[in-house]
Formats: sequence, structure tokens, C-alpha cells
Amino acid sequence: MQHGVAEGVQMASGRGTKAQVVKQKSRNVAKILDSRVEKTRTRIATAFVALVTRRAYGRLRVSDIARKAGIGRATFYAHFGSKDALLRAELQRIVLLMLIELPQDPCLVDCTGLFAHVQHAPEIYRSLTSGTTRVVTERIIQDAIEERIQVILAARATRRVTSPRTSPGFVSRFVASTMLALIAWALERKNAPTPSEMQATYRMLVGTALEAVGPG
Repeated sequence: MQHGVAEGVQMASGRGTKAQVVKQKSRNVAKILDSRVEKTRTRIATAFVALVTRRAYGRLRVSDIARKAGIGRATFYAHFGSKDALLRAELQRIVLLMLIELPQDPCLVDCTGLFAHVQHAPEIYRSLTSGTTRVVTERIIQDAIEERIQVILAARATRRVTSPRTSPGFVSRFVASTMLALIAWALERKNAPTPSEMQATYRMLVGTALEAVGPG
């Protein structure tokens, strides 16, 4: 009887070990798949940036991006539903992270990093905001910035930090529009202001306006 009990324990132990092995293998496979997905998305993003620095966004096709990335169109669409979806993803992955929240400042964010990024690669911004697709791309960029500002406003509300006494939708649109107007203005100037100077102008415009609205 003792032998039977011991054998039963070993069998149970064996099943447990086998389950653990299967679970570990599943995790390893998931990691490999995640790694492959990340590598593919990186190749697509790299190809996109390389191409958009040389031609207008409106003239760029999915087939061009796929060819540059060394993948098929089907693979591209497995990751992004369209060229515009890729643009949105890149804005969220890179650009929006450059808008640093200023918790106690009425201007809400430090845009210095974004302004520096645009000045470092002005051809990308010009590509996105020129040609027949200008209205579409400017809307995508503005929407992305507005979403970031709304997240910040929501976080402030959670922390009970004072915010402007007006709708978050209006505030986010005002902030994004001001930001984009400053970028367009700076790119048109022969002697463009520095990113820090642009941030100072942004703070004066946005901070003063939102401070005048008053805290909610």
C-alpha cells in the first residue's frame, strides 16, 4: 500500500513537472514571437522614416515601405492597417513621449524635446504637412497631440491638481494647435528660434491663456 501511495505521488509529481515544462515552452514561444513582431515593426518603422525624409508623404505607398523594409505587403498589413495607421503608431511611440508633463505648470507640458526633434529632422515634418494629403496628416498629428494632452488632464484630475476651468476637449485642441502653429512658424524662418526659445513662447501663449481661464 505504501508503494502504491509513493507511486501515486510520483505520478502526480510527474504530471506537475510536465505541465511546468509545457508552460515554460509556451512562454519561450511567446517571447520568440514577440521578439519577431518587434523586429518586424522596427524594420517597418525604420523604412518609413528613411522614405519620408526623401519624399512627400502623399507620394509614399505601402508597397514602397514594404520593399524598403524587405517584407511583403501582407506582412505590413499584418502589423498596420494602413500607411496612416503606421504614422499614428510612430507618433505614439516616439513623438508623444517628447511631451513631458509639467505637473504644476499652467502650460501643462514641456515641448522642448518635440521642438528639437522637428528642427533636427525638418524634412520629415515638411513631408507630412505638404502635398495633397496635408489635411489628413495634419489632422492625424493634431489628434495624437490632443490625446496626449487629454491623458495629462485626466491624470491631473485623478491627482486633484488644479486644471483650467473649461472643457478638456477645448484645452487639448488649443494646446495642440498652438504647438503646431509654433512649429510651422519656426520652420518658415531663416533664423529659427532655439527649442528652448520656442518652449518659452509656448509657455507664454498657452500658460497665460489657461491661467486666465482659472482653475476648475
